[in-house]
Amino acid sequence: MDSDNKLLNTGILIVATLLVAKLISAFIMPRSRKRLPPVVSGWPVVGGLFRFLKGPIVMLREEYPKLGSVFTVNLAHWKVTFLIGPDVSAHFFKAPEADLSQQEVYQFNVPTFGPGVVFDVDYTVRQEQFRFFTESLRVNKLKGYVDQMVMEAEDYFSKWGESGEVDIKYELEHLIILTASRCLLGREVRDKLFDDVSALFHDLDNGMLPVSVLFPYLPIPAHRRRDRARKRLAEIFANIIASRKLAGRSESDMLQSFIDSKYKKMVVQQVNLRLRACSLLLSLLGSTPVPLPPLGLGHTSGVTRST
Repeated sequence: MDSDNKLLNTGILIVATLLVAKLISAFIMPRSRKRLPPVVSGWPVVGGLFRFLKGPIVMLREEYPKLGSVFTVNLAHWKVTFLIGPDVSAHFFKAPEADLSQQEVYQFNVPTFGPGVVFDVDYTVRQEQFRFFTESLRVNKLKGYVDQMVMEAEDYFSKWGESGEVDIKYELEHLIILTASRCLLGREVRDKLFDDVSALFHDLDNGMLPVSVLFPYLPIPAHRRRDRARKRLAEIFANIIASRKLAGRSESDMLQSFIDSKYKKMVVQQVNLRLRACSLLLSLLGSTPVPLPPLGLGHTSGVTRST
């Protein structure tokens, strides 16, 4: 009984301390003269934390009609500002790194995409890696995928009967996944490892939860499965890369584009080729609307965070 009372008293003391600290900071910190975005109403101290963890998309849909395309949510000691829609989110992606840091916001993606790429590197290196992405998606590269897409479509529809009923949404989604796996992940994955890789991407995708944005390394089952999946995917693609190099073989897929990519500006020592190619591929797949997999929480909106 005494231990329960001590635990209760400790909890009350912590909450009271946080509340007092917040009140003091409100009086001491000078108010900005700049017009700040509206703030989502929430509980003292924790703000909108519970609503965010329950489902950020639901919260955004509820607040957007009331507050507009730019608003802030207090999540305990974090202040998260959402920029919703292309008109306002463009400011986030075009602003100087010193003003709006993408690296700071998207640190929660590092466990998913892996070390040494995109948001785990400084701005100069990141710009070089974004160039790799852009070059892999150029028109001349995409034209090289056409024959593979046609082959996948013909093979897929050849299994249909002369007549019948289908769920066209499901069928087309499945065809897109098959096509994307061949054009992006490579022939080896599509022909031999498709089911295994799909399951691993599923675990990787399910490791991106609302709580992951704030606590990406929290030791919960979903994060453990995410970490195992990323490690296994890295091993699979590393073996594919090694096999291609050993055989002197080059393929016309996105993985090959990353294998062949080189930094123009020698700002960093060239990182391990296999690790970089694997991580770049994972990060690009996590940033695209292709359902393989739909990772991330901000395809159409920018998020800025200050602490």
